[in-house]
Amino acid sequence: KEGFLVKVKKGVYRYDPKVVAAKSLDNFTQKQKDEILKRDGYKCVVCGKGIKDGCELQIDHIRPRDKGGKSTIENGQTLCSQHNFLKKNLNETETGKKMFIRLYELAKKENNEELIKFTTDVLEVYDKHEMNGHIVWKK
Repeated sequence: KEGFLVKVKKGVYRYDPKVVAAKSLDNFTQKQKDEILKRDGYKCVVCGKGIKDGCELQIDHIRPRDKGGKSTIENGQTLCSQHNFLKKNLNETETGKKMFIRLYELAKKENNEELIKFTTDVLEVYDKHEMNGHIVWKK
């Protein structure tokens, strides 16, 4: 396995500074950030607050970088600092549905049939239970 630690044998790992040095972070460019902000109406996709409301806006990776997410417009979303901080700890929220919608759109663009089916199944559960019905997704 590769990462910050390299597996030597079962239960034994060693630190490899070359692996750490080779790891590159894929960040959004300023141009991408500007496009994502514009697309999202300069508002948090969860609460709808923006700079006019005194909120600091941040660009967030929908699919995290450490899970293979890329810094693309489709994989980005605008969140206020509070929702970006809380995102990983929230469960049945608007954030979840909106993230699955974006992930569904990304999967469609990539023609990832397995991910399309998974996200469709999840979004249909939201619909079945009338969770966040004001957030509409297009199949």
